Order: sequence, then C-alpha cells, then structure tokens
Amino acid sequence: MTVSCRICGQAAHGNHFGVKSCRACALFFRRYANSKMAYTDCRTGNDNSEKCFCRPCRLQRCIRVGMQTEKFQYNRDAILPYKQTTICPTVPAFTGQPEFLMFRSTETIGSKCFIDVQNLISEGIRLLNYGCESPIIAGNQLKKLSLGANFLKFDSTNMKEMKKVGLKEFVDIIEYYFVSVIKWIIQFDEFQKLDVQCKLNLIYSFWLVWMKYHKCSTTADYKRSDRKAKDSHVLMRNMCLNRDKGFFRLDTSWMSDYPHEYVCVYMNSQNIHEDEITESLLKLEPTEVELTYMFAQACFEYTGNRFQGEIQKITRSFSRNSI
Repeated sequence: MTVSCRICGQAAHGNHFGVKSCRACALFFRRYANSKMAYTDCRTGNDNSEKCFCRPCRLQRCIRVGMQTEKFQYNRDAILPYKQTTICPTVPAFTGQPEFLMFRSTETIGSKCFIDVQNLISEGIRLLNYGCESPIIAGNQLKKLSLGANFLKFDSTNMKEMKKVGLKEFVDIIEYYFVSVIKWIIQFDEFQKLDVQCKLNLIYSFWLVWMKYHKCSTTADYKRSDRKAKDSHVLMRNMCLNRDKGFFRLDTSWMSDYPHEYVCVYMNSQNIHEDEITESLLKLEPTEVELTYMFAQACFEYTGNRFQGEIQKITRSFSRNSI
C-alpha cells in the first residue's frame, strides 16, 4: 500500500521528523525549520491548507502535522526498501578534538596555561544584581541602549598605541568587553526581567559579537576622523594596533604549542569579514541609534541561533521589543 506524504500528498518515503513524508518535504523542513517563515503570512494571498503554494505555507503545514527537529532519525526510510549503511564520523568527531588542535606531537607536552575568570564572573554577577549605576530615561528601548553605549565611543584624545599582544593584553581586552556589554544590556528592560543564570547565558554570546562589531565601528570612526589612518590600523579598547609586520609583536606561546605562523593563520581566519564590515560602516555613516540597532540585532540573532530553544524565544522577543 502506498503511503502519502502528509504535507504535499506525494508518495512518502519514510518517517521524517516524526511525520510520514517524502524526502523533499523532509529536506525542506530541515532547511527552514528555525527560519522566520514559520511566522510569515502566505506570499500568494491564497490561504489554502491543502496545497502548499509558497514556502511559508509549506513550512507552517509541516509544523501543523507534527514535524519537530527533535525527532530527527537516522535510517528513517522505513516504507521503501533501503540498504543498511553506517554513517562514518568525521576525524574530529572520532578523536573528540577540533581540527586545529588535533594534529599535534604527543612526544612533547607543553605546560598548560590556565586563565582564572572567577573574579570576572563575580564582577558580572555583581553588576547584574545591582543593576544600572545611573538609570537612563529615553523615549524607547533603542534610544536607551544607544545612550547606554556612550561610554564606549571612540576617544581620539586618549587613544594609545598597542605594540604587543600577549596573555596580559588578551585577558585585559576580554575583561573590558565582557563588563562593557553587561553595562550596556542592563539598560534593556526586557533583559532585567530574566533570572541571573539566564542573563549570564546570554552575555556569554553577546560579548563576542559586541567585541567584533565595536572593533569595526571604532576603527571606522578613527579612519573617518584621521587622514593618516592606514588600512592596517585596528582599534580595540581605544588602543590602535598596526597590523603591518614589524609594528607590533604577537605572543602566541601561551595559547598553543603550534608554531607561531600556524596560530597566526588560524587567528586571521576568524577575522576575515572585519575589514568588509569596517568599510561598509565607513560608507554608510550610520547614526548612533542606527549603529546600536545593528549591534543589538546581531547579538540577538547570533545568540538565538547558537542556543535555540528558550534562548531563541527570548532573543526573538528582544528583537521585537528593541524597535
């Protein structure tokens, strides 16, 4: 007996995500399950629950009939005959180590470097418990966040030159941005309603996005205000770093026993889009409110996609209420 797909009515190939469906609909749901189309109106204007004329309608029908990402199954084509196969794990999955740490010599084991972040976490919890030192009153949440970021503006009069980046400088930058993002986000009323643990979970992701965007925006401000600025200049915590060879020294011995050149290649790969973002900000010249909106939406989107579940519901609520 032929079993029909509960979404499109074609021949089903098995149980996909908890629902008997064809491979095409299963692939469609897997690709768009967490997209905003689940809350989007029909694009054709024909609200027909029997046939799927557009992507939003098709996705919403998948959800209505019971498809859930938690019900993903291997070897799920149970209706039609199939050949039993074994899924081979990747080498990093098999060894339990990421690629950039996997291929290392086991003959020489260097000393481990421990960074104590207990004081940083304690300071973060203290700020979350006590709230804003100087509450800000503004017309809406976006303006409050914009005013709350004033202390992070580029200050050309107090700019310093960074000639070395090592363990001390690295930890100093991390601590600065971690505390700064807390002082910024506690101006957001919706954030204050959450419990401390949930706030910390959000901040663990916020600070990374905030650090990257802040580095790009302050670099753009510096290049816009100083004609002598070079393409190799980058600003972090109001300190100017010249990335040209010979102008600063990068110490990587504390983070890896790989050769210095290898670590530099990996670190540069993590910043490949920063120059593009900086150039875009130079051309756009956004206002402070517009820049804050960009920062906030990037933080919310990244954190929601990273954690999914309840965290994603919270960040989507943040996105709606920050306008």
